[in-house]
Amino acid sequence: MAKFKGKAGMAIFAALAAVLLACTVAESPAASPAGPFNAVIAKWHNNHTAAIAISYDIVVRPEWVAGVNDYAREWGVVMDYEVVTGYPYGGDAPVFSGAEDAKLAYLKSELLPQGFGYFGHGHNHIDHDELAYSDALKSFQTCYEVMEDWGLKPVAYAYPRNGGQERETQQALADAGFLSGRLITTRERDFYHLAEDELAPENWFALGSVEMQSREFDNCAACVNDNGELVPILDKALERRAWVILTYHNIGRPEGWGWYDGEEFKKDVRAVAERDFWKGTLNDITLYARERERAAIEIATGGDYGTAAGWVELTLSDGLDNGRFDQPLTVLFEQPAEWVRKSFTVVQDGELVGEFSFDTRQAMVSLQPNERAYVLRLKP
Repeated sequence: MAKFKGKAGMAIFAALAAVLLACTVAESPAASPAGPFNAVIAKWHNNHTAAIAISYDIVVRPEWVAGVNDYAREWGVVMDYEVVTGYPYGGDAPVFSGAEDAKLAYLKSELLPQGFGYFGHGHNHIDHDELAYSDALKSFQTCYEVMEDWGLKPVAYAYPRNGGQERETQQALADAGFLSGRLITTRERDFYHLAEDELAPENWFALGSVEMQSREFDNCAACVNDNGELVPILDKALERRAWVILTYHNIGRPEGWGWYDGEEFKKDVRAVAERDFWKGTLNDITLYARERERAAIEIATGGDYGTAAGWVELTLSDGLDNGRFDQPLTVLFEQPAEWVRKSFTVVQDGELVGEFSFDTRQAMVSLQPNERAYVLRLKP
């Protein structure tokens, strides 16, 4: 078993596993030069086979979503919620009353600490394809700025009302500063992102997602209507080592638009939990993939690995703004034979950030690509 100690809550390390699944190692541009110590960056966090993000397009009202959240959390699955920073379509009151809104407080104080996430969903809940570029840009910029004012980091966006199909709209979203844009699609070929050895999607601002909707709502045969239709998609994502996004509306609420059966949702959660997915948020997966695309590892070594005098120095660089691109990347490496079943420490800038032990030579640590050296050495 892998063991680690260090500062509580250190965000730069994720949970570790003792066994390296070599079939999912990505031979990316981050592969190190040939030498006594080699390392690569895993395609997905913690070296999972594939990635999944589950977006729930609904206002995060506790009375609507608490039961859904509780069930997902019980199975180790997280979800993302929409943040409409202004007015819904046709509405005469904003979705949130402001930074102190109780619904925002629930999201920030209850859900985010448990790993749940959020995405920008417009200042107005409208189809931005109906706007000119300048008006769409202004709307996206307003959403971005208000999210920042509310203490929510703008990264991922999901177009409301199935908008975002137009290239001009996608460009406006990119120019506003968001890093990814989610669409809803019924074409299976658009479900799988960063499949096989791809380092980036074809278009960061046109990420297709699977529309989850019970047939009883409006007989949408092109939607995924139940768990039996979802499972083959999950398995194909694993086969292709891809990222898949699911989009739900009104789970277990037949009075709501686009509703999805609550018992089928529970089956979906169990199916996801039982498979080797990185169960991440839209924000985290977006950041990981963008960093990994640009990342490089520099390695220096010295001394006798069998003693505390020996050391390995790892530096991860991606050339991106470290204040924004702060998602840890999982580094896979074969540790020195002398370290097996012994503890080694990881130090950056003289500060201990973790202590680890692995029962095999295969090891992994998750580190932020911040252009500063991490020093690994056997604990005395």
